[in-house]
Amino acid sequence: MRPRILLPALALLPALVQATPLRVQAPDARWLTFTTAHYRIHCPAAFESFGQEVAGRVEGIHAQYLGLVGFAYENPGKPIDILILDPVMEANGMAFPILQRPHVVLWKTEPEADSVIGHHHGWAELLVTHELGHMHHLLRPARKSSLWRRWTAVLGPLADKSPRWVTEGYATLIEGKLTGSGRPHSAIRAAVLRQWAIEGKLPTYEALSGTGGFLGGSLAYLGGSAYLEWLETKSGDPKILQTLWLRLAGKRDFEAAFRATFGFGPKDGYQRYCAELTHTALELERRTRAEGLREGQLVTQLKGWATDLALSPDGTKLLACVRDPKKPGLYVWDLKAAPKPVKAESGEPADHAALAPILPPTRRLGPIHGALPWKPLWTGPDRIAFQLRLPDAEGVLKPQPRQWVLGRGLTAGPPATKSAAPGGPAWKEIDGIWNLVDAQGRPLTRTLGAAWNPVATPDGKWIYYTQLSASGLQIRRLDATLPPLEAKPLPQDPAPLVKDQVLPKADEPDSLPAPVPVAPHPYRVGESHDTFTLAGYSATPSGLSAQIGAGGNDLLGRLNWQVLAGFGDGAGPRGGMAGAAWRGWRWAPSLQAFSTLERPSSQRFAPVAGFDRERRGAELAFDREDLGRPRSHFRPVLAFERVTSTGGASLTRLLWGAEAGLGTFWSRDGQGLRAALAAREQQGRTEGHAWNLTRAALTLGWLNPWSPLTMRLEEGRIGGDPTALDRFHLGGVGTSLLPTSLDANRVIQAALPAYTATGNRLQHLRGDLRLGPFQAYVEHLAVWQDATPRPPAQRVAGLELDSRNLGLPLEVLRRLTGNLSFALGLHRPLDGAMKGRTVGTLSVIVRP
Repeated sequence: MRPRILLPALALLPALVQATPLRVQAPDARWLTFTTAHYRIHCPAAFESFGQEVAGRVEGIHAQYLGLVGFAYENPGKPIDILILDPVMEANGMAFPILQRPHVVLWKTEPEADSVIGHHHGWAELLVTHELGHMHHLLRPARKSSLWRRWTAVLGPLADKSPRWVTEGYATLIEGKLTGSGRPHSAIRAAVLRQWAIEGKLPTYEALSGTGGFLGGSLAYLGGSAYLEWLETKSGDPKILQTLWLRLAGKRDFEAAFRATFGFGPKDGYQRYCAELTHTALELERRTRAEGLREGQLVTQLKGWATDLALSPDGTKLLACVRDPKKPGLYVWDLKAAPKPVKAESGEPADHAALAPILPPTRRLGPIHGALPWKPLWTGPDRIAFQLRLPDAEGVLKPQPRQWVLGRGLTAGPPATKSAAPGGPAWKEIDGIWNLVDAQGRPLTRTLGAAWNPVATPDGKWIYYTQLSASGLQIRRLDATLPPLEAKPLPQDPAPLVKDQVLPKADEPDSLPAPVPVAPHPYRVGESHDTFTLAGYSATPSGLSAQIGAGGNDLLGRLNWQVLAGFGDGAGPRGGMAGAAWRGWRWAPSLQAFSTLERPSSQRFAPVAGFDRERRGAELAFDREDLGRPRSHFRPVLAFERVTSTGGASLTRLLWGAEAGLGTFWSRDGQGLRAALAAREQQGRTEGHAWNLTRAALTLGWLNPWSPLTMRLEEGRIGGDPTALDRFHLGGVGTSLLPTSLDANRVIQAALPAYTATGNRLQHLRGDLRLGPFQAYVEHLAVWQDATPRPPAQRVAGLELDSRNLGLPLEVLRRLTGNLSFALGLHRPLDGAMKGRTVGTLSVIVRP
């Protein structure tokens, strides 16, 4: 396909392949703001009821923090912003105790009842108390702050010094104290502490703040809050933690402040706590076993969490959604298949039967297009309906129905809903432990490991269910013909070393004030607008250049602006720019004005005469981006500049055009292909000389869990009557000072000096191999005049660290630093003036 045909095709294709429904959570959607004395709550208009509940509760919760934490953040000029979203249909919240812009993000989807955060009086109440607990704990200022710290500090001293188990554990402790519910009162926290202690697998002090292993990321919340409770109890002072926070706000580090507060180090105290917790759990196990346990036969030990346990209609297959750390997906076990015999080594006695056997699934359906199959259910003996959460045009995950026909593959299918079988087994909390019960609520199991998710076979003979262990969930099978157990309380330890942890303390009445009505108003940019310092930089063979200035945006990112001044060596570029972008409309306009001075004749390597110039101009563009599948963008642009050469001659360049891109990927179980098309076309006039520029690129990639491989092929042509300033030129990098449309004829290669080659034809081939956060590459580039034979390609190999490939939380970074990107590289040109040199480069670019 010719590039000039490709560009309009790419522009129209998104409208053909996906409809554009009403925007809900994007910056250009309709948003509301609730304003209270200390907070601003921003939510999409579609989430008004959840926003109203948060706004109605927030001040009543706020009034509790001063007495509980010993400090409450109150800054009328900089209130805490609360942003309500629902991006992935999961329950979560995030606190950002950043001094310049303190804000909280709340996801409104409620957790499942069997999740780690599923125990609460109300989801909004739990979420607000926990996340604002972070803010009032970690925004405490330093008691004596130096002038330098006042200027440069991003976080407060407690956020700087505290380990993760402290920050997450204390917010979890707060949620329990304020709501009388939450994780400190939950059966799941007690089950984790109890089972890990019984199995001798309580995390080390260092692992308490980690994220590895089964439920590893949750242990900072569960174990951290429990350890803090133990410290309070041991000290006998209910405000002892306030003393610790006071000391941390001074000059001491965490270790020293902890020792000054408790008389022992945090690791020493934790080890003693683990010893007492283990003794308490083992004593409960001893007493309970003496009275008798009832647990089903262990079918298989899993290595992760499992949900949606279900039996096929004929009872011959078992289904579960398993979050195995290496092989997640839908697991199906054939219950009729005979187990494979274990072969003993020759000359040895038979092996001991495994205490926790691992039964591999008969079939497994892994992630599809990067999404884990979700909410599966049987619709036939060999047919499973499920959903894939895939991004819509806003990038928000939405469920799409699919069907898995065992032995045949995937098909599209209508949505299916789960209907609960009346009179079947269920699960509930009995004496602080999840156990199975029959239809009349009579206990069927008696375990210390937590049992839930029961499903009965069609003939009513067996019940399959999940049970907690420290290595992962277990699937067990219980004889359903056994009579219900007698309801009797667990045996009590008259003198437990640790109270209310291996068994949860009962919920307390909610003592927080009732919510009050708060009237919303339309979201206004100025309310949450903030300014910050910006900096850009480039260090390449083309020269050194630094930019410094200021920028600003609002919390949603509707308005982004920046003003920069650029400084550099002789080659530059130097100058200044001012620009702004408005993303409150579906077509987001941006305007940039600039003035730059470029002197490639002063390059340290391969200086080039004839291109020294001063450039002044502006660019107006409109961006439209769809973040679904396929992902696409379209950007029409109009730009002009006045170019004054060193000799004094001036000329005017005017251009108009567009750039577009379309990309998607297909994957199964972590492996697949990605493809992308990109095109740019411009029409321009330079002092009466009409010209046109076309660039088109095709990217193909192999996705895999080890080292993804990408190949990119680009062709370019400049037709008409271009001047020397309009032709392609090879080498150098872009800069924050110059709009991208007026730098469209640059062929970027950071390791080469600018103007290494010029011409009206371009061919570019690049291969990338991902190596963790880095990417190794080999690049072939050729720029030449079409009237001459194509020259040998300029080859460069290297290793790069590019911010676009690091999976950074871009939305969070944009609120703090604007649209910033960076690339760090180590290169080895294999041809030309730089041949044989090892070149290090750094580029930092900020855009409005």
